[in-house]
Amino acid sequence: MNRRHRKKQKVDHVQVLKDKWQALDFSRLKKIDTSRLSEIRDKAKGLWTQLPRLHRRILSVLVPIVIVLLFLPSQKADTPQVTPANQRVAVSVNTASLSEQPSQANVEELVETDWREYTVKKGDTLARVFRTNQLPMADLNALARIEGSDKPLSRIKQGQLIRFKFNQEGSLDILQIERGDQSIMFFRLSDGGFGRSK
Repeated sequence: MNRRHRKKQKVDHVQVLKDKWQALDFSRLKKIDTSRLSEIRDKAKGLWTQLPRLHRRILSVLVPIVIVLLFLPSQKADTPQVTPANQRVAVSVNTASLSEQPSQANVEELVETDWREYTVKKGDTLARVFRTNQLPMADLNALARIEGSDKPLSRIKQGQLIRFKFNQEGSLDILQIERGDQSIMFFRLSDGGFGRSK
């Protein structure tokens, strides 16, 4: 029999308590002086009546709960905590291939033709920015899926700078959002989707 796959035996906790109860020796209780026992009972009753009514009610509920919890077995977790495999990691990436990287002579020409900038106006949403710049809504939906928990696309503010870079076919290649001293970049992947770098 393979011991690794053996099921754990179930324990009947009620039966265990019954066995422990029967094993207790009550013969010692008979030897206790009844006058001493009544003296202890009277002191406890005096202390109990001195408590405010609300405290007595609360204790009447809490004490049995605590006693029951003390007798319940605790379960130890044997499984280690596992971190999710699809956890996001910020990676800075140079998105231009070697053939796309310009020489020093035509850097100025490339900046003027490939990048477009847009400053967010009051009341603008990213959908309105996409419509104003005639960008496809399918790209906006793809970007929203990988936006992340800090929501840089959903929380654009007046005065923020949004830059767009287009590829040779004229479709969106890179979207860059300036947030204070930080720049967040979304770029097109080879499969047509988008990735994010911080």
